[in-house]
Amino acid sequence: MLEPRDERPWGPRRIAGAVGVVLLLLAGLFAVAAGRAAVSCRKELHAAEGFLASGDLASALLAARHAAEWYVPLDGCSEVGLTLLDEVAAKADATGQGELALVALRSARTSIMLTRGLYTPHAGRLPRLHAEIAARMAAERRLSGKAQPDDQARYLAQLDGYEARRPNPWLALAGSLGFVGWLGAVAGFAWFGLRADGSFVWKAALGWAGTALVLFCLWLTLVRYA
Repeated sequence: MLEPRDERPWGPRRIAGAVGVVLLLLAGLFAVAAGRAAVSCRKELHAAEGFLASGDLASALLAARHAAEWYVPLDGCSEVGLTLLDEVAAKADATGQGELALVALRSARTSIMLTRGLYTPHAGRLPRLHAEIAARMAAERRLSGKAQPDDQARYLAQLDGYEARRPNPWLALAGSLGFVGWLGAVAGFAWFGLRADGSFVWKAALGWAGTALVLFCLWLTLVRYA
């Protein structure tokens, strides 16, 4: 049974206020980050369109890739960047720049891989990209005189293997919950483990401190293996 506490350094109102402030700060940070990403994406997109119109395919490829990497949920700017990479590949093929076309297709795939988290944005584009990249890589092997009969199938299997290497969304979610639990345990330590004069309620303090330590280690472990 916990020792009675007539005066608490962290009363319910103060705790609720502190939680509200933290939530507002987190929401503000997310809004700033999302706004920065959206603005940067459009800036790169505008540059890519200008380079593409002037025929500078290499610069257009670089800018379009940067635009595709600035992914924000529910914002279509990144999708437009991927579409521009397709246009760069098509124009490179039309002008006999097959190597540049392959770089554009690989850049589109890389942009998608870099935006993975609990899910893979634009995953529907990957089967076509993988098929085209594998075919072009096999063609390069044939031109080099080092071709093997199964080159294209082998390359395609390697590219499609990303699913087995992608982050585990359930472990990532569990890690996030572990972090929230750790914050709650720290708050419990402050609420139940400290008296108004700053001295410890040892039984409660040790219990909450142990819980916080376990949850912190759990969070680090889940993040490591997610």
